[in-house]
Amino acid sequence: MDRLYSFDWYDGIRGGVATYNGQPCYFESQCVDIFTQGVDWFKLSPISNEAFEQEIEQWTLWRKYDAAFRAGLVGAEHHPFLPEDGEKGEELQRRLNHQLVIDENNVLIAQAEFFGLDEQIKQADEAELEVRWTILSAPPSASWRTSYDI
Repeated sequence: MDRLYSFDWYDGIRGGVATYNGQPCYFESQCVDIFTQGVDWFKLSPISNEAFEQEIEQWTLWRKYDAAFRAGLVGAEHHPFLPEDGEKGEELQRRLNHQLVIDENNVLIAQAEFFGLDEQIKQADEAELEVRWTILSAPPSASWRTSYDI
């Protein structure tokens, strides 16, 4: 199994940073119900160690905000960072917007099974989060193929 380090949630995990065979990757959901009949699949591309470290730092700042929000200490107007972390968090976001992207020349297609999520609140608990990737030769319901250079 690989490790899940950060994720975006919208009726399920839609993207984030995880490892594949120990290498940090950015991943994005490609689920389009009309074409995939509800089968969620992902594109994975490797990221640099620098981008990985910055994402971990940003995720840590977001987790601080989320804990304070759930405890009623801050309101939604401060989302996604606590006021004292806002400047640093926004700088990290600016950098990561250019680094956390799918490289169509270096991409894997996969389905995923995620472990360690608290389904009640749709957020990570304190346990280590994991993912089991199943690499596909092509997207579900599609005929094109891609190369795998990871």
